[in-house]
Amino acid sequence: MTELEIRRLISEIRDELSALAKVRALLEEAHKRFAEHAPGSLELGGIALHLHAFYNGVENIFRRVALELGEGLPGGEDWHSQLLRNMAMEIPRVRPRVISEETRDRLEEFLRFRHVVRHAYGHELKWRWLQELLDGFGPAYTGFVEDSEEFLRFLEVMAEE
Repeated sequence: MTELEIRRLISEIRDELSALAKVRALLEEAHKRFAEHAPGSLELGGIALHLHAFYNGVENIFRRVALELGEGLPGGEDWHSQLLRNMAMEIPRVRPRVISEETRDRLEEFLRFRHVVRHAYGHELKWRWLQELLDGFGPAYTGFVEDSEEFLRFLEVMAEE
C-alpha cells in the first residue's frame, strides 16, 4: 500500500468511528430512558435500528481493512461471522489483530442481532433481548474503539515507513 492509501484508510476508519459515536449517544439515551419501563413497538424498532447501525458500522471498518490490506473478504454464507473472527487474528507480516478476542466475543451477539434485523424478522424483536444488548453495548463499544485506536496507531507507523 502507498502512504496515500494508508492515510485514506485511516481517515475512513476515523469517519466511521465518528458516526459510531453518534450511534453510541442514541443508544445510551435509550438505555437510560427505558431503564424503568419497556418501550412501545415503534420505540423498539428505533432501538433495533440503532443497534443494527452499530454493528453495521463496525463491519464497515472490518471490510475496509480486509479489502485495503489485501486479505479480501471471506466467502460463503457465514462470511460475516468469519470476517469478525478474522479481525481478532494477527496475520503475520500483514497486520496485527484489529480487535481483541474479548471484543470479538462481545460483538458476536450484535452480529447475530444484525442478522435478525437485516432479514426483517421484526416479530422476533423482544424487549428483553434488546435490553440485554443495551446492557452489553457500553463494554462492546468501548472495547471496539480502544482496539480500533490501537490498530490506527499501527497504520500510522505503516504510513511512515
